[in-house]
Amino acid sequence: MGTSNWQNISYNIELIRKIDPAAILDVGVGFGRWGILAREFLEIWDSARYDGKWERKITGIEIFPGYIKDYHRYFYNEVIIDDAVNYFEKSENIYDLVIFGDVIEHFSKSDGIKLIDKAVQRSRYVMINVPIGKYWAQEGTVDNPHEAHKSIWYNNDFTKYRHHKIKTFYDIENREFSVVLLSNSRFSFTKKYGKYFKIKNFLKHRLGLKKAVEWFEKKKTG
Repeated sequence: MGTSNWQNISYNIELIRKIDPAAILDVGVGFGRWGILAREFLEIWDSARYDGKWERKITGIEIFPGYIKDYHRYFYNEVIIDDAVNYFEKSENIYDLVIFGDVIEHFSKSDGIKLIDKAVQRSRYVMINVPIGKYWAQEGTVDNPHEAHKSIWYNNDFTKYRHHKIKTFYDIENREFSVVLLSNSRFSFTKKYGKYFKIKNFLKHRLGLKKAVEWFEKKKTG
């Protein structure tokens, strides 16, 4: 159906902003959620860049051409109609972030692992959104047989990767699904707003100490 659960969206956006990628590959574009949100919160949120002259490159892969509409061409630099396994076999492109947004369960387990391994080799970070456990059976449709779920995944499928971060969510039917972040290197996130941004704003807006924080900042810079 080209879309998925919403409970993890804000968490994913926080990760994407911390990674601060210049080049993104969105595997399984579907409706285009991750390409659109990446544009909004990496470019429009910070610099109000509405003119479409994007600074970052977002490439999408989608096996089902029926999902791709005119608006995709605006938010994505390029949408490639191809099987992701084929793409990774023939492409040598390097990325800052590869996103598998509820897509690896549509491959056999062996192909899914192969995709993840290749993505980890080609990208600084790999973000995977995946249903967890056996309660996610799904058939394909006449129009799009690729919607079928072909593999079952568990959180421990990802702990073999040295650098991993896993957070589990629950959908409206109380089924588990996880956001997994993988990297070949230790996680190193961008601090967009300075070292004490969260602490200062907690003091100002949660504890009502705005004047005290402003006094301290003024004294520090004075």
